[in-house]
Amino acid sequence: MDLRIKIEGVTSFDARISATPEFWTLSNLSADASITVMNMDDWYQYVLVEPRRMSMPVPFEVAQIELTALPDGPKLAVFGHEPQYYAAQVRPPTTCATTSRRPLLDREATYYTVLKELSKDRLNGIMETSLPTSAEIAERLSPTHRTITSRAVDAHIKYVSDKLRLPKGANRDALVAFAIRSSLVSLHS
Repeated sequence: MDLRIKIEGVTSFDARISATPEFWTLSNLSADASITVMNMDDWYQYVLVEPRRMSMPVPFEVAQIELTALPDGPKLAVFGHEPQYYAAQVRPPTTCATTSRRPLLDREATYYTVLKELSKDRLNGIMETSLPTSAEIAERLSPTHRTITSRAVDAHIKYVSDKLRLPKGANRDALVAFAIRSSLVSLHS
């Protein structure tokens, strides 16, 4: 279905809605007007379809279309297909012949304390700062680990990288990202 909407004071904009058996698409045939598509089931979800964008799949079953520049202008409701769900079948669990499980980390070991201190800022959601240096980690740990030095911190970081079988040359950022993503460290561990 092609739509042509004329709004006083605005050059007309054209759009095309195409339906398939699984989803619907929206083409913005306008030269300079963006279209906003809002999820009517959750108003915080929306997508912008830039001018001249063709066949953009829309992930909402029930949506409202409006001209982005005129949020108080005319709106169009689109009702797509009901979602389809996979019919789950109970299957017996399968086992793999080979498994490559990562070794568990000893939470009482010094290398774990060093890894947790290295990851602390990222665990707290601070992504824009660089990771602490070995000297900074040694200083932070000195109240509980009096004899730890920056060289010892380096050795612990290398040990845990090897233990986790990270590729040779993987940097500290890769180690921290892997440890957090794999839930090896957390704020409460």
